[in-house]
Amino acid sequence: MPQKGEGYAIDTEKTTCNNGASVEFNTDDWSIKVLNMTTSRTKCTLYFKKETIEDVILANADPTEIAYDETADNNLRYIGANPNNYISFNNELWRIIGAFNNIDDGTGKKETRLKIIRDEPYNESIAWDSSGQNNWTQASLQKELNGTYLNTIQSSYKDMIGDAKWNIGGHSTNSATTLEFYTAERSTVVYNNNPYTWIGKIGLMYPSDYGYATSGGSKADRNVCLNEDIYNWYNSDLNDCSNNNWLYKEDADQWTLTPQTSFNRVFFIDNDKRVFDTTPDMISEDMVFGLSASPVIYLSSSVKISGGTGSSSDPFKLSL
Repeated sequence: MPQKGEGYAIDTEKTTCNNGASVEFNTDDWSIKVLNMTTSRTKCTLYFKKETIEDVILANADPTEIAYDETADNNLRYIGANPNNYISFNNELWRIIGAFNNIDDGTGKKETRLKIIRDEPYNESIAWDSSGQNNWTQASLQKELNGTYLNTIQSSYKDMIGDAKWNIGGHSTNSATTLEFYTAERSTVVYNNNPYTWIGKIGLMYPSDYGYATSGGSKADRNVCLNEDIYNWYNSDLNDCSNNNWLYKEDADQWTLTPQTSFNRVFFIDNDKRVFDTTPDMISEDMVFGLSASPVIYLSSSVKISGGTGSSSDPFKLSL
């Protein structure tokens, strides 16, 4: 039987008992309890499987704070106003966007990997590209995040960052649902024949990451929010969509990775709850809040959550 911390989880589908009994497994103290054992010579057979990062999230998260996005990749995401998805990375507070399937490391190898975002922005007022082009492969922000900023990350944490093939397809309009953005981000539709993929370490969130982070509320539930154009979330009857969304910041406009395809512009999440677009060299959209950039990383598949509860005071700990 594997010991706690060796990277295994009980396989509930294969684990069985005869005589109508069943097994309850406590992952906290790694103990077994046999339920409904009313007959002598009852036998239970336990099976264990290699634990995935998705298993860890499912075992530790409040069920109201996670949801599958029901896309073709069926990624598991943290949702709601303030879920316990805090994680310590580079001795800073980051947050887990979710466990993402089919992430290509740039060589064609696809795995399930943890996607995280820095809780505080790297820069609160910065251009996406100082030359005004919406080509992420050449953007000044991309080069700064993967150069100047990456070099500030401690080596033990830098080893946890894996290369990824980032989708940089775009959309032609602000008026799109979360799924429509997700699909467009993974398309080959771009502006001016720009590349539609990029291999690198540090990117930004997508409009769809913002959309799928909502839990909705009593007035507009998650299903309503996901079936509405994100641009319309500023309407008062859709306030639940942003108010119960941990990626929304009322005091910031936030860059995303996704370009506009009809014009030389880039999408961002504005402080008025919408997905909007602006020119890549813009620094302050409304002259009140700067356009901020929060680094996003796909951790290597070998990285494990080794402790913590996910709260801001006790964030998850990582190990290789």
